[in-house]
Amino acid sequence: MDEGRNMILLFPSLIEGINTAEGRKAFEISCHMFYPQRVVDLKDGKPKWTRLSDESDLLDEDGNPLAEGDNKRKKKEIEEANERNSKRQKKENGSL
Repeated sequence: MDEGRNMILLFPSLIEGINTAEGRKAFEISCHMFYPQRVVDLKDGKPKWTRLSDESDLLDEDGNPLAEGDNKRKKKEIEEANERNSKRQKKENGSL
């Protein structure tokens, strides 16, 4: 584990069921952190953060900072999307 940040380094092949559609969906990425230090450009539509997500500035698909107004609007959109996804996952798991 990484200093209480709920992160872990793990080889995907060690996870049972990772090669199933359900397994891949469970581990789908939600954002890219520390994007300015990237090795490869990723134009996948996922939010790109300069540092830790929600604690830093958002970047566009090319790694350029968004304007302040765009940044706040995009952060709100991401929060709303995460909330919807969380509710959907709870419903699928029978928790709601």
